[in-house]
Order: sequence, then C-alpha cells, then structure tokens
Amino acid sequence: MQTEVVWFNFAPDRVHWASCAGRTFTDRQRIKRKAANWVRRYEALPAGERLAVLAAIMAVEAEDP
Repeated sequence: MQTEVVWFNFAPDRVHWASCAGRTFTDRQRIKRKAANWVRRYEALPAGERLAVLAAIMAVEAEDP
C-alpha cells in the first residue's frame, strides 16, 4: 500500500484560469463579458488613474489569503 501526496504552489480552492471561472456556460460567458468590459474601461482611463486602480487591486490580492 502506498500513500500519494499532491503538492500545490497555489491555493487549490481559487480559480487560476479565467476559462474555468463559473459553473455553467452562461456563467462563464457572463464573467468573460464582464472582464472584457472592465478591460475596455480600464484602458480608457488616464495613466495616473490606471496606476491607482492597479495598485488598489494588487493590495486586495496581497491581503487575500
């Protein structure tokens, strides 16, 4: 009898690929459209505002376990 161990270098309860976000096709489509809208709006911001938004998002991700 052998014991197998799986090692992760990431939290397995979090989605790491956008294509895997959502439970159904419709949910994945909704998330994909939301991401595309956020990208479009982010790109339309002036450089200083984009930097501020990016810093805020990175701060949230850094504190999230």
